[in-house]
Amino acid sequence: MAGMSGVDPALQSFINQETEKQRFQNILHELNEKCWDTCFDSKPSTRLDSRTENCMKNCVERFIDTNILVTERIEKKAQELTAGMSSMDD
Repeated sequence: MAGMSGVDPALQSFINQETEKQRFQNILHELNEKCWDTCFDSKPSTRLDSRTENCMKNCVERFIDTNILVTERIEKKAQELTAGMSSMDD
């Protein structure tokens, strides 16, 4: 984190953990919204029918797959940029 070099390591760790929790909450909220809008035609009853249950399962799986794919692409690009910058230093 930029500008955090003089911060107590325990505080920095706490801040990092809270930031990750917030990211997770944001992803979960986005997942709920997308899958709810996709799978529920109207107000749900006390039970999910098999169609809605399968839709929710597929929606969650595709959402996770997509997030993993995007994360892997970003990591790959970051590695390429880092490698390119380090080769320029040589």
